[in-house]
Amino acid sequence: MTYGNVQRFFLRTVASQGVVSLHEIKKNLETFTGGNEEIKIPDMVKEVNDEIRQYQQEIKLTNDEVTNEEVVVFMSVGYDDATKAQNVFSPTELEFFRTLIEQIMTTESRQVTGINAINLVGNMKSSFTKTDAQKLLNTWCKMRYLDKEENNYALGVRAIHEFEGYLRQNMPDIILECCLCKQIVYRGYNCPGCFLAVHTRCLKRYLEKVQKWPCCKIDFSTEQLERLNNDSSRLTQTQQLQSTQQMPSTQQSAVYNTIAEPTLNSSNDLEMTQDTSSELSQRAKRKRKRQLE
Repeated sequence: MTYGNVQRFFLRTVASQGVVSLHEIKKNLETFTGGNEEIKIPDMVKEVNDEIRQYQQEIKLTNDEVTNEEVVVFMSVGYDDATKAQNVFSPTELEFFRTLIEQIMTTESRQVTGINAINLVGNMKSSFTKTDAQKLLNTWCKMRYLDKEENNYALGVRAIHEFEGYLRQNMPDIILECCLCKQIVYRGYNCPGCFLAVHTRCLKRYLEKVQKWPCCKIDFSTEQLERLNNDSSRLTQTQQLQSTQQMPSTQQSAVYNTIAEPTLNSSNDLEMTQDTSSELSQRAKRKRKRQLE
């Protein structure tokens, strides 16, 4: 298919929101075309990626790690000087983002409370206020780099896919892979028996078959998750896991607050957008010490 108005509309829609559900993008495309064209999203993604790859951007069709909902994600994937120059965030803001990512990735449940997130400004070399930090947290939630559950922050679906390669390369000592699917654990737990990591979604599916931890097969109980969550000052994933175990898969969903990023210029649909990952610090924390209480 020739790259045309439909592809441009698809790109603008996804880039302006950062993350769009597959259902929503199909509905938008149907409205735009009047329902007169049969559109296959995987083909559309490939056609658009062929155009924007030169700008170090990519659109990815994937699943939300928490809800398993199919989503379309807009990502910046370049790390060279030209891409860095396009950043809309200041070095100080990016320092805060790096610090926040490291904090999230080194907690047992991969989330931090709002208070802990804001207090990270005390660890920064630059002058940065707690008010500034709160504004940035709100912005990154709207851009889907972060998810907020009650008053806890975790990496959002956009950050999970945009930063995966960077984290593997530059922070290998703070990432863990799921014992079931072998992918990086951004939302999950460490087994209280053997300390291996497992995704929340993978654990939920496994527990539907047997009430044991999948790695070392010790007995599972929700009290263990409560302890892990209390250690990290959060309870929301325990609540989510318990509720989703009782819920049909078709009803499992999450509500996110989103706003549109600056839309691509109509005369240049491939305009560069922000690439926060290129400015993340090269520093990596050593493997965190885990201790069973």
